[in-house]
Amino acid sequence: MKTWRQRLAAILEWSPVDKGMVSVAMIIPIYIQYLIWGLYALQRPDREQLVDVAVMDRLVVIMIGFIAGAVLIGLLGFLLRRRHPHLLLFQYVSSLYYGLTLVVAGYFVGTMSMAAGVVLMGGPLFGFVLLDRRLVWVAFLAALALLVALTYATAFGLLPYAPIMRPALDASSNLFWINSYYFFAAPHLIVILVLVDQTLSWWRKREDMIRVLSRTDVLTGIHNRRSILDLLEREWARTHRHGPPMCVVLLDLDHFKKINDSWGHPVGDRVLQQAAAMLGSSIRQCDAVGRYGGEEFMLLLPHTTLAGAESLVERCRENLAGISIRSDSGETFSISASFGLVCNEQCLGLSAEALIKAADDALYRAKAAGRNCVVAVAATEKKQDPLLA
Repeated sequence: MKTWRQRLAAILEWSPVDKGMVSVAMIIPIYIQYLIWGLYALQRPDREQLVDVAVMDRLVVIMIGFIAGAVLIGLLGFLLRRRHPHLLLFQYVSSLYYGLTLVVAGYFVGTMSMAAGVVLMGGPLFGFVLLDRRLVWVAFLAALALLVALTYATAFGLLPYAPIMRPALDASSNLFWINSYYFFAAPHLIVILVLVDQTLSWWRKREDMIRVLSRTDVLTGIHNRRSILDLLEREWARTHRHGPPMCVVLLDLDHFKKINDSWGHPVGDRVLQQAAAMLGSSIRQCDAVGRYGGEEFMLLLPHTTLAGAESLVERCRENLAGISIRSDSGETFSISASFGLVCNEQCLGLSAEALIKAADDALYRAKAAGRNCVVAVAATEKKQDPLLA
């Protein structure tokens, strides 16, 4: 069962209508909070010193209207999410409603207040993570335009600034409004920070998973061709700089086509999986194994001389030969592999491509020698084909 954090972080997978309903789900409790604050202010014995009571009465009615409007948009979303879940227009409606109504609510306590700034910047921050970026720009610019218009209207005396506020007469009045501003800003800060944090956390996990999958062979779970070649380039660069030799091994499962033809591809897949697992358990922790292609694998053995690599690769050959595979019909059979091993201890400057070519030539010799054997060579710069060690 998914936790609430997993459900919250997976919000990016929701349909456009479901994403649009997030704005509605956020705005309704916020306006309920504002309504509770307004009713509380009206009940205070010193309300005449803190707020304009007549304006506050109108604001309470406006808040009730905003809540009702958000509920209607939410109900519309519930109808659309089944019939038209990808209707992007709903996101425009919900986002514009979110931004414009908050600007109107912010006008009553001051368009230049800290709470107005938090709302103006916090909404787009989450919107760009969750919603279509074009509609976020539309909603943000519309809300900004209304905010600027209201601000300049108050500057030119066309509208009163923060009409709900009374001039602070003492420390108690100042404290009331300071606490009120934090009260207004808190839900936006908490909700947006939590949603953004969880969404980005989900993003990071998905990117890590994609990165691993892009470098992993799906069938065997080991490095794929691109990944093992990247490792080869890194190991070659380190060897070229610092000197310890490295070995490259190419191995091919013997008569693999016959296995597929005789026992079927599912059994062939099991052979590849068990061979990969056996190779992984037979090498050292610093070594690497990857699927080079089809039934061919590559081993990278850094900091290894030819003599040391021969012993290790021979152990891999014996372990593979000891595998017993059971077919779907219950019969068992064994497998084997041919190995081509090359070491650059005699010429550290030899390129990675040349090492692969040398290992491939050695593998060809192993097949020509009757298969199920290891041919080890020491690469040299004098010839394109390595010399037999």
